[in-house]
Amino acid sequence: MLMAADPRRVTQEPGASNERMAGRLGGSRMLVLLGPLALCLSFVNGAAGQSAPPFMVQSLAAGLKPLGVAVNWTGELVYRENPRNFRVWAAVANSGDNSVSVFVFDPDFGIPPRFPFRNLSPSKIIRGVPSPFAVSSCESGRFLVTSPSANSVSLIDAPSGTVLGTFGVGQQPYSADCTDFDYGQVIVSNYGDSSLSVISVWPSSFGITRTIPNVPGSRGLHGVASASLGRIAWVAGTDADVVTKVDVNTSTVVLRLPVRRPTLVYSYPSDTSPSLGIASSFENSTIRVDTSSLQITGTRIVPTPQDLASSYLGSFISSGPGTSLTWISVNSVATIPAIQSPLGLAAWNAGWGWPNGLPTSPPSFVLATSPDSNTVYFIEGQQAPPPAPSQFSIVNGASFARLEVAPGSLASIFAATGVSQNFSVGSLPAPTSLGGVALNVGGSLNFDAASGKWTYSSVGSVQAPLFFVGPSQINLQVPPGIALAAPVVIQLTRPDGSTLLTTASFASTAPGIFTLLMNGQGQAAVLNQENTVNFGTNPARRGSVIQIFATGAGETTPALAAGEAAPAGGNPLVLTKVQPTVTIGGKNAKVQFSGMAPGFVGLWQINAEVPADVTPGFAVPLVVTAAGATSNTVTIAVQ
Repeated sequence: MLMAADPRRVTQEPGASNERMAGRLGGSRMLVLLGPLALCLSFVNGAAGQSAPPFMVQSLAAGLKPLGVAVNWTGELVYRENPRNFRVWAAVANSGDNSVSVFVFDPDFGIPPRFPFRNLSPSKIIRGVPSPFAVSSCESGRFLVTSPSANSVSLIDAPSGTVLGTFGVGQQPYSADCTDFDYGQVIVSNYGDSSLSVISVWPSSFGITRTIPNVPGSRGLHGVASASLGRIAWVAGTDADVVTKVDVNTSTVVLRLPVRRPTLVYSYPSDTSPSLGIASSFENSTIRVDTSSLQITGTRIVPTPQDLASSYLGSFISSGPGTSLTWISVNSVATIPAIQSPLGLAAWNAGWGWPNGLPTSPPSFVLATSPDSNTVYFIEGQQAPPPAPSQFSIVNGASFARLEVAPGSLASIFAATGVSQNFSVGSLPAPTSLGGVALNVGGSLNFDAASGKWTYSSVGSVQAPLFFVGPSQINLQVPPGIALAAPVVIQLTRPDGSTLLTTASFASTAPGIFTLLMNGQGQAAVLNQENTVNFGTNPARRGSVIQIFATGAGETTPALAAGEAAPAGGNPLVLTKVQPTVTIGGKNAKVQFSGMAPGFVGLWQINAEVPADVTPGFAVPLVVTAAGATSNTVTIAVQ
């Protein structure tokens, strides 16, 4: 298991400057490392959920056998309207043709940006870099490229496409790192002679400033990580099974951690608790270590990790030939099958220093090299689609409230229908096309990222029965049996073939009471016990039974098809599955019948007894409730 070697190897080097680390971390102290690690490894395999990575992937042509890659930028992000020549640069080491490909990415600062970046083709090819291997970002468009076969490193300037300088270092320099916040210093790990070369890359002082011996070298793309403004270096000694901490200022080896086949190290800067990431190809895992306490704070099982990039899109880990790229989010681990045999990784995140007012989800991307296919993969998050179309509204046909509607109920739509006159139905069954207008309820919406538009599919939809079509209004029945999952798509087709789209929320019940003014307000459409219209001059007696007419009852027994009326003779009666409650003047009214009005489509009839103790009046409030949904408040006359 990772770090399960002889605990005496975790040592404080003689003469090290960190007094808190004085003495050996042997014996029982090794439990500080092994205990949390063992616990983490015991559950991580089963804890990772698999989910589809939400990414867009593009393939970019590179040179032969691209290996290392790094990203940085030039210009300033001051304001969205004036980014001051802001550009993002990437450099790719093509080991097969002694070249470095330079890519430039221009962020799209639109609101929202449809595609965050443009110009995804190489802008320059820099020739004559012998067998380049790793690339490290030195800020402001500069990159440091290692050439292990030539025992040298090269500093390149991406915007100009030139080599600024080449430096002879130790033997086989595979990995290097430009120190944090200071691109004037580079730390190079020399695998062949187990040394560190510290280089100044300031134009006024090119050259090696010191060599630090006895630091087992890395063969990884990111085998060196600097911290504390370049004062500390961590080096993954690939074949020495050790990660070494070095004080660069004093050229002192501070600490050695036993790690089998470490492939990369990466630092997490923090003001309170800095930590170090380590990957082991032997143990097929990555760990995170708090460098102030040497406590392991997290681990992931990843096959033969070779390189890693962290971004707002999550963390990405490459595993080399014959594998897919691994994506790690907060709660899941998944692979991206579209990216095969990845090796080098780099990420650009727009969030650091991102000015106020720019998108809250700033553009971020990841690059992955594939030497087997001579390809660089460009990975970005899928652009969040715009809100679903809402080109017209559908409301309860009785209350006209902009609330949910129920399957089987009567509803109204307000939209420009494309007709110039009114069309009404004179007999049943109601048609599904009236005046050249039709409505599809259901189906699906899909967002096409390429066109930036929503597309509608009518598969699974039902055409709604229509009762009235005018220039700006449609009266219809919501087809029974429509699934209640929100949102439900509705497409309106006009006589000229043009369409409008909207989405609506459906509910199992959505009671609405009809009124004499046909606007959902005031005097209810109610019949007294003797079948006369209830009104102020014809009130209902207390204790009598009234007939309330509404819509939105939901499912019925037996079920009715779209446009089908309840039997005119009442044989059989069509009853509602949900028994409503009725209040009159705030008093509960006994419901004697709840069903569909015989001979009508979608019309709900409720027979209820006027409470004997209700206070009489010309405008006594009436409310219907069903399955927790409450109707509009209307009035009736009671004596």
